[in-house]
Amino acid sequence: MAEVVEGALPQGSELVDARFSGGPLLTLLVDREDGPVDHEFCTRVANAVGPAVEGEGYDGPVEISSPGIERPLTKPGHFRRFVGHEARVRLGEPLDGRRNFVGVIESAGEAAFVLKLLEGGAEVELPFGSVARANLKEDI
Repeated sequence: MAEVVEGALPQGSELVDARFSGGPLLTLLVDREDGPVDHEFCTRVANAVGPAVEGEGYDGPVEISSPGIERPLTKPGHFRRFVGHEARVRLGEPLDGRRNFVGVIESAGEAAFVLKLLEGGAEVELPFGSVARANLKEDI
């Protein structure tokens, strides 16, 4: 479904995450390069994406939303884009006995990224394939 949505998005926008939430509700987190993710933009996305997902046989509700301040990091490109920002990362399998990490993204390559831990300042390399969930950690 994500490929169908990405193909239908307006120029300059990006699908951050697509997930089914609460039964048949398809939630799309969308960002854009040239402005805010406001009501007008979400309406444009809904009008573009609706027919595409219907063409794939999906007839449930679609919710379009901003990724928010604690933006999910779902692709290697997201980690590269947010080098220097704090992130919370949860691994699917423990690494050295732990699954949860909080730190600053120091660098990101093709297969892994380096996180400088807030607790103790150690650097840890985490493979993208082991990440179960990752979000920016922004303090307001």
